[in-house]
Amino acid sequence: MKLNSLMAALAASMALMCSHVSAQEAAWQNSYQLEAAGKYSEAMAAIDGVPANGPDAELKILRRGWLNYLPGRFDESIREYRLAIERNPKSLDARLGITLPLLAAKRWREAEQAAQAALNLAPNNYTAMLRLVIALEAQQDWNIMAKTAASMVTSYPTDASAYVYLARANAWLGKRDEAAAAYTAAQARSPGHLEAKAYLAKK
Repeated sequence: MKLNSLMAALAASMALMCSHVSAQEAAWQNSYQLEAAGKYSEAMAAIDGVPANGPDAELKILRRGWLNYLPGRFDESIREYRLAIERNPKSLDARLGITLPLLAAKRWREAEQAAQAALNLAPNNYTAMLRLVIALEAQQDWNIMAKTAASMVTSYPTDASAYVYLARANAWLGKRDEAAAAYTAAQARSPGHLEAKAYLAKK
């Protein structure tokens, strides 16, 4: 009798757990579907029930950062990503994520620092390097931009964008030959590249 009662209790517990997991899965699925439909506030609301201290708590914060970024709520997005970084300082997702609203809000210096923090965690990460060079370009820091773009070229020699940023930096520094060489390399990787073609036509 006791064994039957124990088995019944265990079965009930498992059923409750499965029901909870199914509800959580449905919440995430609903959130992604709402995002795809452009309903970002509703997509966030769909995961409100995800426990703040549960196994998906970090994902919830990161997702809120992303869903605030998409419609242009940059301050709210930055706040969520900062919470994610506080929770997990080694999260590359969070450190890369925060660069998006910072760049969009034209907070160039903060974006530079955030991208550099991501690179400290993951040296030569392409996304971090790209966002760093964008922030440097906006600040007209041509020397550091050139050095960063040169590092990108070394790490990602097939990437046309790396060569374009290197060319821009060199052009602003008055290094026309180096700029032309970089634009020529960009054309080889992206034939017909309009910016490269225009610069080389003037040289």
